[in-house]
Amino acid sequence: MSSNEIPDDDREEENNSPEDESAAAADPGESGAESQPDNDEDELGDVVETDDEEQPPKRLSLKERLIALCTPTKLGVSIAVVAIFGLAWWATRPIEPPKPPAKPPEPNELYAQQIEQILSGASNQLHTTTYEINDEKLLLIPLEELEKAAEQRRQNLLADEQSSVDETATDESSSDSAPLPPVSSLSSSEGESDEPQVSELPKLDTVLIDEGVITDEGMVTIAKIPELRHLRLRLSPITDEGLKPLLERKSIWFLNLPHSRLTEKGIRSLSELPKLRQLRVGSTLLGNDIGRALLEVKSLRGLHLIGVPLSDEGLKVIVQLPHLESLYLDDAAITESGWDWLFQNHPQLHVHINQRHHDRDPQHHKHE
Repeated sequence: MSSNEIPDDDREEENNSPEDESAAAADPGESGAESQPDNDEDELGDVVETDDEEQPPKRLSLKERLIALCTPTKLGVSIAVVAIFGLAWWATRPIEPPKPPAKPPEPNELYAQQIEQILSGASNQLHTTTYEINDEKLLLIPLEELEKAAEQRRQNLLADEQSSVDETATDESSSDSAPLPPVSSLSSSEGESDEPQVSELPKLDTVLIDEGVITDEGMVTIAKIPELRHLRLRLSPITDEGLKPLLERKSIWFLNLPHSRLTEKGIRSLSELPKLRQLRVGSTLLGNDIGRALLEVKSLRGLHLIGVPLSDEGLKVIVQLPHLESLYLDDAAITESGWDWLFQNHPQLHVHINQRHHDRDPQHHKHE
């Protein structure tokens, strides 16, 4: 080895320059970190994993999420939010204005409806209880249509009676050997008439007017109703003169005139109504002598006198009516001896006094 060569140890020391030493001294952790392996060794030299490695995030289950949301604080906040939104919707929702109550029909409309029902055959009575009727409105009754319908019914009845007579005569004169008519004649007769058959003809047989005033002039219109059977006129001061046109209507069986102005002459004229069975009449012009006038109305079965001062003597006359079954007396002047005589001699009578059964009436029964 020559004297100029540098030994290996010296060369290594020479390579370690002061700058390297200062850099190493300045950042010892960096070099140590670079030189330290990723895994540590335990005392036995086995390699173990460290906690410094980044782990992927763990997904929570639905149950865990619900548990996390259902804490009292979060639940209270959720309820408050829903309540606020609900109140906001309720306060801003569209509100429909209340519908006004249905307007009741006018009296003219109600009257027109009743007339229409009569014309269509749906009703056979004119009954006014909530609106007034006067003489002028009576003119709206379809008298012409009612007369045509009544005439058609009369013809149908006559035809039925004639057919019944013909069938009886044929049965008596026919025999088992009589030849049958040809089939061709039967089929042709069925199709001879192409006119439509009327299924329901209008009819008006009951007029009940409880409101409004009908005068004698209105009675002229009422008397033209062809098949009138039952007439009631409240609040109407019908006189003997107004009763006259009604006497032409022979079909009447019930007459009710509680506020009339009839006299004994008018009562006596009711004998011209052969089918009259029920009479209810009130008039301040009638007195105790009404009994003699009523005896001429022999068809009566029921009698109701209103405000007539009938005495015991008048009662004994009235009960002579041959077919009388019920007697109603309001504001009469009958004494107890008069009632004693009545129930002894006419126990078959059904008696009312002042709108109630007499206590001694043997026909007493409960009205429904």
